Amino acid sequence: MSDAKRPATSLGWFDAEDAPARADLRSCIHCGLCLAACPTYRTLRLEPGSPRGRVYLMRGLSESRIEPSHPLLEHLDQCLGCRACETACPAGVPYGRLLEVSRGQFERRARERSHARRLGQWALTRLVPDRAAMHRAADLMRLMQNPAFEAFMRSRAARALLPDFAVRGWRMIPPLLPRRERALERLATALPPGARMEARADALVFHPAGVAKARTAFFTSCVMEVMFPRIDQQAVRLLVLAGCEVTVPRGQCCCGALQAHAGMRRLAKDLARANVRAFDPGNYDFVVNDSAGCGAALRGSGELLRDDPLAGPAARFAARVRDIAEALDQVGLPAPVVALRSARDPDRPLRVGYHDPCHLAHAQRVRVEPRALLRRLPGVELVDLPNSDWCCGSAGVYDLTHPAMSDAQLAQKVDAIAAIAPEVVVASNPGCAMHMARGAAERGLDVRIVHLVELLARAYPPPACG
Repeated sequence: MSDAKRPATSLGWFDAEDAPARADLRSCIHCGLCLAACPTYRTLRLEPGSPRGRVYLMRGLSESRIEPSHPLLEHLDQCLGCRACETACPAGVPYGRLLEVSRGQFERRARERSHARRLGQWALTRLVPDRAAMHRAADLMRLMQNPAFEAFMRSRAARALLPDFAVRGWRMIPPLLPRRERALERLATALPPGARMEARADALVFHPAGVAKARTAFFTSCVMEVMFPRIDQQAVRLLVLAGCEVTVPRGQCCCGALQAHAGMRRLAKDLARANVRAFDPGNYDFVVNDSAGCGAALRGSGELLRDDPLAGPAARFAARVRDIAEALDQVGLPAPVVALRSARDPDRPLRVGYHDPCHLAHAQRVRVEPRALLRRLPGVELVDLPNSDWCCGSAGVYDLTHPAMSDAQLAQKVDAIAAIAPEVVVASNPGCAMHMARGAAERGLDVRIVHLVELLARAYPPPACG
């Protein structure tokens, strides 16, 4: 750790690569409004476990007043990165940026490599960014989704033989589809009348009936593509139904969100460059995605590559990024075809609870559009979850690395679901959906956690569904 303790001449402990800006560190006015917004502070009531306290620790490093230590790293690692503090902050402290660049420095210079961390690094380096490897992993996991293996994973033997994160992770994996069912090409037979699909060497292009109202590109997301492919498919179908031409570049790759959160900034930048090149030049009105975490990372591409030769294209790319709710709300869907009703009682409306994913509400400031789309659906009774924008505790892989703190946040979220007793909860982020579904099931709640697109698709069924 000798290099980790060697201070940089003008940046304190930090070196010149991706150092936090002093102006950012000094922008905190110590007002304390972030405290009530912070999930770890609400749980621990410790100043170093708050955004204000963490900024103070980072500033101490920059001013050579303190050096990295295990307790300091623990306080920074325990942050969920929900960015609720940014919503509450009157001074505009860019906390998310400060946290990520500081974690990048620690990852390069001050980390002790445990076996678990090495495994996580391997997954984030070799597995997640590789689309073919992700599909192979999904194929393997699907083979293991059989009654015998399920019984083992729920047994005491599994808990005794396997690490806790493996058992927890297994319980969250949704039923996986065969590889042929995951492809966007499956949409060809379910497009609206008059629409068509064009398969090109560089992209799939979906053309709407008539003149396109907007030219959009679609970001598939590595997790959504392998674990929730039906959502990707329905998102593209709804965009075409709304009158969009949708291009899906084949050269796109992982958004880099998980890598950036883990401090793997160099890899995150490599992935951002690849995506900027894949989507630019494209002259798209929007680059649409259906995963809150991915959307926040894509929107941050300009900031991430601000000192890169691709800074200009990255800024243009980031400015065009839109969540699926924003795109559909702006372009406009036709009138719904089907009214949604309760499965419990067909004479009653479908009671829908809404959860704000952190990286949709706080990082992207998208709150109004999803609710507007849901309110337009006939037969829907929309109710916000209490404290709907409080973090559920998923936070990428946080629920695997910090299970106790993650479960504390999950318990509050499940309490909120129980308080309003919805039949369905909308959570448009894969991590939130899997984490909350596990929590609700373990509590015995009769509720389904779905993506916004899933409810919209029910109101606009494809031709084959009548």
